[in-house]
Amino acid sequence: MVTRKLLTQDANQRIRAGDNEGALRGLVALVRSAPHDLDARLRIGDALLIAGDNTQAIQVYAFVAREASLSGYPLKAIVALKILARIDPAINELLGQLAQRYAAGSPALGKAVRLAPPLPEAEVPTEAFVPNELDYAQVRAVAAQAATLREGLPGYPASVAPIPLLSDLPPDAFVKMLSAVTLQRSPQGTAIIREGEPGDAFYMLARGTARVTRRAGGGGTVVTPENDVLLATLGEGSIVGEMALVSGAPRGATVSVVDDSDVLVFGRDSLGAVAREIAVVGQALERFTRDRLVQNLLATHAIFKPFDRAQRVQLASRFSAHDAPAGAVIIREGDVGRGLFLLLSGQVEVTRESNGQRVVLATLDSGDVFGEIALIEQGTTTATVTAVRNSTVMFLSRELFDRLVQGVPELRAYFENLAQDRLMDANLTMSAAAEGTASEEEIDAVLDEDDLVLV
Repeated sequence: MVTRKLLTQDANQRIRAGDNEGALRGLVALVRSAPHDLDARLRIGDALLIAGDNTQAIQVYAFVAREASLSGYPLKAIVALKILARIDPAINELLGQLAQRYAAGSPALGKAVRLAPPLPEAEVPTEAFVPNELDYAQVRAVAAQAATLREGLPGYPASVAPIPLLSDLPPDAFVKMLSAVTLQRSPQGTAIIREGEPGDAFYMLARGTARVTRRAGGGGTVVTPENDVLLATLGEGSIVGEMALVSGAPRGATVSVVDDSDVLVFGRDSLGAVAREIAVVGQALERFTRDRLVQNLLATHAIFKPFDRAQRVQLASRFSAHDAPAGAVIIREGDVGRGLFLLLSGQVEVTRESNGQRVVLATLDSGDVFGEIALIEQGTTTATVTAVRNSTVMFLSRELFDRLVQGVPELRAYFENLAQDRLMDANLTMSAAAEGTASEEEIDAVLDEDDLVLV
């Protein structure tokens, strides 16, 4: 017998090679042995479409869209709807049904329990395969019937989990936003994000798995098996790319699909166009990006490392978020330290006055902290911090900061070392500037901070 994983890989390879009949024979076996394998049903639609059986393909995609939506797999439903939109524009009814079930205010949204996909290691019984004596036309007919048959499928769950970003929108805006999303069908090994490239979109993995890798020893745009470092493996529903999209920084890693996958692409320009047209979309985008930035910091920043997941969330709740437009002074040199600042997004410049001139000490980006020197030294602030572009900062009051470092020795050591390093860098820069011999490296001295993985 053959496992589901091997049979799925074989079917994908046959589709890529143009062997639709062989692919359909394997896909039918996958569906017959596990009717809730919606991926196999979707791939039957793909094979039928390639074969030119548009009518049957449309029926399969429509079935998958409805079944995936009702069963709690909305991303698979969106994939089917996006394919349908290319071959049959009359899908407004199906889009409306998806929006009614997953848009804001839907009574179906809540904590969801859905049937897990079939195990890849499960064996496919011989009797599930199409008899060899059937010809190609008969195989296509059998495949279309198998892919649209509901027999053997479980009942629908009473509640379904929300879709990130989309479920924050009312039905009309949900449909409008969905129209701005594009479907990227990525063959095995395709890089959907490349390290070092600018970020102009973020992605939802709707089907398949992906690897996040970084070149050993630095940046670059090419990752090879010889020099890449595996950072994470992503499954369906994962979101990648939003950090670089928000920050404007180059991609910090490469994301490649492990097998044939479907990816939903949320482009900056298309999202911006919808947000300008519908105000609620812009508000939902702001909440979504801020939540994602906070989640990334919780998972990666040194401040949160001593704590478990629940403690991290509790600590983050003690921070208040504040927007700082470009040019706004966040900290003024000589003032009493009010608390700790964590730069969520944007960029700030740290300067100090010398002989009536402002000397740039550092430029800080998303993930950097500032304001700690006055807190650790129990003195006034040693520099001015100004927003270079529109930024968002998280603020922790002085009282809460003191309680935090008193209770967690690792954090006190972290901030003491950080403050010491920054004071040394600042003094070096100011001394060189006063003498008029500052080198470019000295003026542009930056802190030795832990890198965040921003993709």
